Amino acid sequence: TTSSIIVADDVKPIEKPPTADQLAEQPYTVGNNIVVPAASTKFLKTGGLSMVFLIYNTGQDGNRKPDIAVEYLFYQRFTKEPEKFFNKTNTQAFNAMTLAPQFDMAAGHNVLASQYVPLASFPEGEYRLEIRITDKLSGKVVTRIIEFSVAA
Repeated sequence: TTSSIIVADDVKPIEKPPTADQLAEQPYTVGNNIVVPAASTKFLKTGGLSMVFLIYNTGQDGNRKPDIAVEYLFYQRFTKEPEKFFNKTNTQAFNAMTLAPQFDMAAGHNVLASQYVPLASFPEGEYRLEIRITDKLSGKVVTRIIEFSVAA
């Protein structure tokens, strides 16, 4: 499964995990990053769409690593006709080849997924982003949806 998808205005790396007091001041700390949530899902073409989420409770291989594929599929929505596939990003892979050697599901590590998509090529309008997470080891697929709009 996944955490909630956080649509972000910014993701700022920090040097070390926060203390309990710092975490109380920055509740959107994920791993070694401070996430600044977006105030709205309305974006300008000059900006981008950024999102962050955790993936957990996945299958694991003999080395306690997951094998996950994450796809980001964009659909343009219309008021008087069905939505239409618009674009997608390259699939993200989280597996023994892409994760750090010390990554260990048995130690409670979670996969931190994030994506930034520039919106310059998006026509103005309404969109649905389908995030499809496939656990290749268990065969399970989880889908999350974000609705957003793009303006000039």
